[in-house]
Amino acid sequence: MKATFFITLLAVLTIALIVTYLVNKEQRSMSRLSNRFIRLLERFNSWQMMR
Repeated sequence: MKATFFITLLAVLTIALIVTYLVNKEQRSMSRLSNRFIRLLERFNSWQMMR
């Protein structure tokens, strides 16, 4: 009885860790994308100013 409980607990913890890791990775890539987008917008604005 105790063994199955511990196995289930371990599985749940592992899944939670994987999910948090994936979410953090996703957030990092999202922020990188938004940073790139902001940089592009700034470049476009400066180019319009130059014109």
